[in-house]
Amino acid sequence: MSRVARWLINNLPLMVMALIVAALSWVVAIEEADPTVERRFPQPIPIRPTGLDPELGFVGEFDEDVRVTILTTQSVWATLGVEDFQATVDLSGLDPGRYEVPVSVELEREPARITEADPEVLIVELEYAEEREVPVRFEIEGRPGVGYVSRTEMVEPRQVAVSGPSSYVGRVADAWAFLSMQDAIESREERLSLQPRDEQGSIIPYVALRPDTVDVRVAVEPTGYHASLAVKAVLTGEVASGYRITDIAVDPPTVTVFGHPEVLADLDQGFVETQPIVVEGATGDITVRPGLSPPPQVTVVPGMELEVHVFIEAIQSSLTITATPEIQGMEPGYTITVSPETVEVILSGPLPTLETLMPDDVRVVLSVFELPVGTHRLEPEVIAPPEITAQGIIPATFQVRIAEVVDPTPIPDAAISTLPEGLVIRMGNR
Repeated sequence: MSRVARWLINNLPLMVMALIVAALSWVVAIEEADPTVERRFPQPIPIRPTGLDPELGFVGEFDEDVRVTILTTQSVWATLGVEDFQATVDLSGLDPGRYEVPVSVELEREPARITEADPEVLIVELEYAEEREVPVRFEIEGRPGVGYVSRTEMVEPRQVAVSGPSSYVGRVADAWAFLSMQDAIESREERLSLQPRDEQGSIIPYVALRPDTVDVRVAVEPTGYHASLAVKAVLTGEVASGYRITDIAVDPPTVTVFGHPEVLADLDQGFVETQPIVVEGATGDITVRPGLSPPPQVTVVPGMELEVHVFIEAIQSSLTITATPEIQGMEPGYTITVSPETVEVILSGPLPTLETLMPDDVRVVLSVFELPVGTHRLEPEVIAPPEITAQGIIPATFQVRIAEVVDPTPIPDAAISTLPEGLVIRMGNR
């Protein structure tokens, strides 16, 4: 045996050990750089059925999904999306019936492995699909208002197609819709949703209607012994001076009256008056429930409650006054000269309030707080009662001159004694 062969034989264990250590070091380095994680994918994966016989259909809607747990690296996990998964159930060769079928989920990314799927199986029920036509049944619920009758004028379509599992389609007797006409006093035209029903009136599931709506028109007409008349509010008296009526609201605006058809046909007026509503001297809104004064041989249908709202507000006007500004913030030791001495203020508001304004109710204020010596242009503040608004001030600004008060320099007594006789000294600024 050669020396090289003996050396290889003697060092083979060390060489194998070194190779194992190197491989482990490489694995540890890779794991530290891109660690392995096992996590539940946060989004559900939609399940797609495959291999279904075209003549078969599901009982109910097939809208299933699966949740999966994945073992992969951090870098792959960060880039996974729902589109990377394929979730299916194989329905090949199945006949009508109820089955448990396994859920298959594939992930087309490496390195990654699905460790758990929930659910692992689905329960599906299959039947042969069927379609046929059923009649549309339309019903009116409730009664129109007193003195009115309703009649159906139009229902379109009269038949619709129902499709779905044969055992459920066979139970459908009609496609049903209803419209409430409770207390209606005018015709209605609506598009209503249809529902599949059996002969007992129960709703049938797992089937579809085509179309699933119906257009209906229901006419509402007064009976010969009833009529609908508008309500006319009758007011008496005058509101207070400086106020006006802005609106009158009547609720309800019409009432139903009863009488002989010939009497109702001969009515000259299409309204009924309220009993007089007194507004004499009113300065605010009035709400009353007056009685009605129907025409002769006509009676108002009992049970009706009438309410009348009379809206009253003050007439808006304007007034111009002359005011002298007040100075706020003047400190001792300073003089202030204001120009002009008076200002005209244009006021707007309710006429009664303007007519009763007193001289002290409106003040024009000039604030000179912390202003230095010199000449300034100031905008005044107008303080007025809450309902009054100052629309303008003429002029809009004042000139304010601030100066220090100059004390006279005292003359010593010795100097006074030396002045010539007859000289008069006048004390003052100038």
